[in-house]
Amino acid sequence: RNQITGEHFGQLGEGIGRCTQLTELGLFFDRNQITGEHFGHLGEGIGRCTQLTRLWLRFDNNQITGEHFGQLGEGIGRCTQLTALGLQFDNNQITGEHFGRLGEGIGRCTQL
Repeated sequence: RNQITGEHFGQLGEGIGRCTQLTELGLFFDRNQITGEHFGHLGEGIGRCTQLTRLWLRFDNNQITGEHFGQLGEGIGRCTQLTALGLQFDNNQITGEHFGRLGEGIGRCTQL
């Protein structure tokens, strides 16, 4: 268990966004104190990696509420080359209303 709170997710998202030729990315941040507000920056960074074919995000046991899932979905939606996607957000505080925009973004990934 770490004590990552998410304030630096903006920098992480920016760094990932500079890796425009990245084809595979896996981020596993289980059991931290990450909140949904930090996913906007992460989504923007992922969205710049338009060559991604495989993406895995696992954020179990955090404090994610889901308000910023739309931005994450928009970022994923720019990765139209994706052929494999894994999302795992067990034991957070996400409600169903937030999955719509995430689903819209994923829906643009026609190779999945």
